[in-house]
Amino acid sequence: MKKSSTFLFLIILLFFLWGCGQWGAGLPEHIIAQVNEEQIPIEEFDREFKELILEPGKEAKEAGLGNLRQAYLDQVIERKILVQEARRLGIKVSPEELNQAISEIKMDYPGEGFGEKLGLKGTTLEEWKARLEEKLLAEKVIRSAFHSPEKIDEKEVLQYYENHRPSFQIGQKVRARQIVVADGEEAIQILKRLKKGESFEKVAKEKSLGPEKAQGGDLGYFSQGEKPTEFDHVFNMEVGAISEVIKSPYGYHIFKLEEKIEPRQIPFEEAKLGILQELGQKKGEENYQKWFKGLRGKAKVKINKKWLRS
Repeated sequence: MKKSSTFLFLIILLFFLWGCGQWGAGLPEHIIAQVNEEQIPIEEFDREFKELILEPGKEAKEAGLGNLRQAYLDQVIERKILVQEARRLGIKVSPEELNQAISEIKMDYPGEGFGEKLGLKGTTLEEWKARLEEKLLAEKVIRSAFHSPEKIDEKEVLQYYENHRPSFQIGQKVRARQIVVADGEEAIQILKRLKKGESFEKVAKEKSLGPEKAQGGDLGYFSQGEKPTEFDHVFNMEVGAISEVIKSPYGYHIFKLEEKIEPRQIPFEEAKLGILQELGQKKGEENYQKWFKGLRGKAKVKINKKWLRS
């Protein structure tokens, strides 16, 4: 599914409200929960849980799996509440929308991989489609409730920037090349060639054992601490300088510093768009939680107490 759809569904998955449910007085043994008038059979829930949580053929022996099942049941209940609200409002998923979502998912399963995945977990294609349609309906009703994003005042954005200035600092970065070999004597001979003026890039392609040899030993840009300690030596070098031979657990290295970018503070105008997005997302999540809490409070939810104790 598209990133926006995935994000909306993740909100549903992350928002647990166990305290609002009733505890299943009078539910038949084969029913795990009831949401208003809709019942959720234990068998159906187990198939869905297996499909989405467990790997094919994996035994359910992990510690805490019971808590995971209870949490996932609440997610299913939330989806049912959202779907029922969508139907109450007359919101529908068209065949074209459903087929588009199926096509996007199937792209990750070339050949017969998708059908095999469902078969291994005991789920039919029709059951899977029905569940996918429910997820799309849930996403649609959320979008309809929050069709326009809340406007963020620029003063709020500036205040956030001032309160989080350290977050908008970029540390020093360097771009360097390396030649790494397994033998110390060989490294010394290579260093002599470099000091006589041979091209570092050419020698790296010829002699280095590192994966970046094809790029002439180019390590790209990195900050101090991102690579093994021995690499930090380059931060004390002058641009264009070549190091002595440096030993590490990986071999014998020779570095050349190509570029050094000094630390800087990202200006407000450059950081503004990212802050707007972050604040907008945060407010959207807060508004969703308030809205769904009201929706959940009106729903009549029963959960099978016997199943919870088992």
